[in-house]
Amino acid sequence: MKIECPNCKLTGQTSDVNIPPEGRYMDCPRCKTNFFIQKTAVANWADTLTDCPECGYSSFSAERFDICPHCGLVAKTYNEQHKQQPGKKAALPAEEPVVVDRERMRQELERLEREETKKRRLRAESAAAPLPAAMPPEEPLQEELVVPAPVRYLGWGFVVAGLIVLVYGIKGWYGYWIVTPEQAVTTQFEDIPGPFKLFMTFGFPPMVQILLGICAVVTASQFLKMRPGARKWLETAAWGGIVYVIGNETANLVAAIRRSSSEASFFYYLVEAVGFVMMSTLWSAPLVAAIWYMRTDVIMDEFEG
Repeated sequence: MKIECPNCKLTGQTSDVNIPPEGRYMDCPRCKTNFFIQKTAVANWADTLTDCPECGYSSFSAERFDICPHCGLVAKTYNEQHKQQPGKKAALPAEEPVVVDRERMRQELERLEREETKKRRLRAESAAAPLPAAMPPEEPLQEELVVPAPVRYLGWGFVVAGLIVLVYGIKGWYGYWIVTPEQAVTTQFEDIPGPFKLFMTFGFPPMVQILLGICAVVTASQFLKMRPGARKWLETAAWGGIVYVIGNETANLVAAIRRSSSEASFFYYLVEAVGFVMMSTLWSAPLVAAIWYMRTDVIMDEFEG
C-alpha cells in the first residue's frame, strides 16, 4: 500500500503484512514525524499474493499481501503483466519506490550521524567549561504563627495585669528601703520593730508582688506564642495570685484585730470580716474566671487538640 508523510509529503510503499489490522504508527525517515497509518482494503482480492513469484517469499499462512515485503514486487502490476504475456515474469516497474526510500533512509542516517557527532562535541566542550558558581540555598520560609483571638485576649490580659502588679511591687519595695523603724512605729507598730519584723511587714509583700508580676508576664508571653505547657504554667501563676490575695487579706485582718482594743464591739469585728471576704472575692474573682476559661474547650483545643 502507498503511504505519505503528512508533514513533508514524502511518499513510499509498504507491504500490508507490516501493518496490523488495527493500524500502527510510523516515523518519517526524512522529517522524523510520527504519524498513524491504517491498512486499506485492496480493490480486488486477485491483486494480492500468498507467495512471491519473483523472490519466493511466502507468508506461510492465509494472510495475503499486495506488495512483497522482501523484494517489493507489486501484486497488481505482476498480475496485469502476467495476463498480457503468459509464461513470462512480470517486469518490475522502472522506478521502484523501495529503492528510492532506501536511498533517502541512507541519506537520513548520514545526517543523523553528523548531528550526533556535533552533539557529542558540544557536550565535551560544555564538560570542559568551568561550572558556574553554586547558588546559595534558599532559606525556608517560616510560617507565621496565627494566634486565635481567645488566646490573644487572655494572654494580653495577663501581661497587663502582671505589669501592674510588678509596678506596685517595685513601688512597695522602694518604700521598704526608705522606711525607718521610727517611722514604722507611727504607722503599724506601737514599739520600734526589729529588722525581721520590719521586713515581713514592709518588704516581704512587695517582693512577692514583684515575683508574681514577672511570672505572669513571662508565662503570658509563652502563652501568646502557643508554646506547649504554657497554659498550665499560666494557670499556676493565676493560682499563685489567688493564694497571695487571700494571704495578704488574712494578714490585714489579723493586723486589724490586733490593733483593736479589748473593748471592741462585735460590729467592729463583723465589719473587718466582711471587708476581708469582699476584698478577697474582688481580687480573686478575675483569676478564678481566667482559670475556668483556660480549662474550657476553647483554650484546651488550641494547646492540646
